[in-house]
Amino acid sequence: MGPVESSPPQPALATTKRKFYKLLDNVTAGASTTSLASTLRESNVSNTSLAAPATPETASKRSRLSMEAAEQQRIVSGSDRIKALQDRLFTPGKTLDRPVVGTVRAVGAKAAVPQPSTPRKEPYYQPYSQEQFLGRLKTFADVRKWTNKPDAIGEVQWAKRGWSCDIWNAVACKGGCEQRVVVKLRPKRKDNEGKEIKMTEDMALETDEGLVEKYRELIVDGHAEDCLWRRRGCTDDIYHIPIPNRAKSSQELLDRYHSFKAMADDLPISEDLIYPDPSSSEVLERISPLFFRSPGSPPDESPPSTPAEISAFTFALFGWSGVSESKIALATCGHCFQRVGLWLYKSDRLKEMSTKLEVPIESLRLNLLESHREHCPWKNPVTQGNPKDGSIKNMAAWQTLEFLLMGRRKLAEKKHVQDESVDLSSYRGSIDSEQHFSVSATDRSRDSKDADSLNEKWKRFKAKLRRTTSRKSLKSTKSVKSVKSTKSGKSMGEKEDKENAGSND
Repeated sequence: MGPVESSPPQPALATTKRKFYKLLDNVTAGASTTSLASTLRESNVSNTSLAAPATPETASKRSRLSMEAAEQQRIVSGSDRIKALQDRLFTPGKTLDRPVVGTVRAVGAKAAVPQPSTPRKEPYYQPYSQEQFLGRLKTFADVRKWTNKPDAIGEVQWAKRGWSCDIWNAVACKGGCEQRVVVKLRPKRKDNEGKEIKMTEDMALETDEGLVEKYRELIVDGHAEDCLWRRRGCTDDIYHIPIPNRAKSSQELLDRYHSFKAMADDLPISEDLIYPDPSSSEVLERISPLFFRSPGSPPDESPPSTPAEISAFTFALFGWSGVSESKIALATCGHCFQRVGLWLYKSDRLKEMSTKLEVPIESLRLNLLESHREHCPWKNPVTQGNPKDGSIKNMAAWQTLEFLLMGRRKLAEKKHVQDESVDLSSYRGSIDSEQHFSVSATDRSRDSKDADSLNEKWKRFKAKLRRTTSRKSLKSTKSVKSVKSTKSGKSMGEKEDKENAGSND
């Protein structure tokens, strides 16, 4: 037999094995399949390997290398997967939407972006929070949603029990039991054709007292049985403005003053403002210039001196803040949420309206105190609720603030008079009876004269007291001597009688 010819190498079989091992590597290695470019490179390598013939020695060598790489890749990928699972299960604070090492993702898929954590919602039941109370009270400020009600069922009483104004004359326990109560005291107004006008109320009719009492009970009973607002409402002093806190109230006064100072051109002049005595100029005389140099103010800050600055200070003194909305200057109150358009009280407009309406211009000027709502603590001493046993009892917020600003000088004057007098009950009574702290120039001169006359009376009283004291002491000395002499005389007489009796014996 002739020699057997050796068969040529089978490149197709080696290539098939190589492709098999590459596919095995791609399945076991997680990171190798995530990139489109790497996949294309691998396909290009496969095509190249198909085109190039390989010898049996090369094929066997490559197959051994590929098997070792696959085994190593499987070991590494398995440990990574175990470690990633441990991180997800046992490590606190890890985000679960993070891809695990070794997993296969589709080509072009986007990684999940972790969403920011939403802030924790405040509990709706906080009867001690004035901020939440004022937030509920603010919902009643819109006259298009809420009309005036008797004080027993006014907006303050509803807000104290967790109610907010929802729609026209209707309240809701938002965030709580979600109950709603429609407050209807009067029928709707009718037009000329006799049809009822929506969202109106005939204010000319009197309210029924029984109906008012029924709504007063619903302020509590309108809540669900398990609602916390049904058990307890806000405290009585929830509306109180802590003006005696000197640092807080002084900074708030300066903030209000600067808010108006920024819109000085839109402010009415001082002559067109109506408010109780004393005048803002007299209040400024009693305040130290250092008061206006707060930590955040410029170093050259000076007390109000121009007419516009004095008007700005007057607004701030009665609890108003200046805001600008759509280039319209407004004065707003942060406690009753009243809003006043300042353009209505410019001098030119007041003169024009006085002529058109044929009324005195004084009746059209802005009353800084009466413009507050009736329940506002800046105006109402009951809702302000100052301590009943102090010097600021029965004072509204504006009176308390003026007492704080002017009280130091008053106390100094009061102490000066106390050092020179004995009975100051009538003088203290005159101070307490001045509800508006009216201290005009005439009053000051009269007080100085009274103090001089009181000083003269006290001098005469001291002289009389010294004379009386000396006379009393002289009489007491004489009486003591006479008593002693009488007692000694009696004792001497008794002694002599005893001696005489003994001699006779």
